[in-house]
Amino acid sequence: MSASAFDIAASGMAAHRAEMDVIAENIAGAGTIRTPGSAPFRARMPALETPGGFSFADVFDDIVGAGATDVDFADGGPAMAPQPADPTPGDDVDPIEQMVSLIATGRAYDADVAALQAAKQMDVEAIDVDRI
Repeated sequence: MSASAFDIAASGMAAHRAEMDVIAENIAGAGTIRTPGSAPFRARMPALETPGGFSFADVFDDIVGAGATDVDFADGGPAMAPQPADPTPGDDVDPIEQMVSLIATGRAYDADVAALQAAKQMDVEAIDVDRI
């Protein structure tokens, strides 16, 4: 169940990329009607889960060690993303809210890239130290 820094960063990048795709679809569908007489387009919300069905608490305990924190992970761990919404018919997509979400997700993606680059740099430095 142990994951490397590369796996964690890559997983985060894939999740944020999927979230950005959903947000882009929401922005593209804002104000549209699917077929004549039907309700306006409904915003979709990504629901992400950990691979293999492990909870955040399980992965955290595996990496840090069981009992290393007093944080309470109720119901198997905190949500990794907003859960799917069930808007009432007629609700429309708020483009401003979607753009704010897109910016926040883009920043999270950038943070994953920075973590990946830091892990790569640490590996390069470890190789250099090993050569000495």
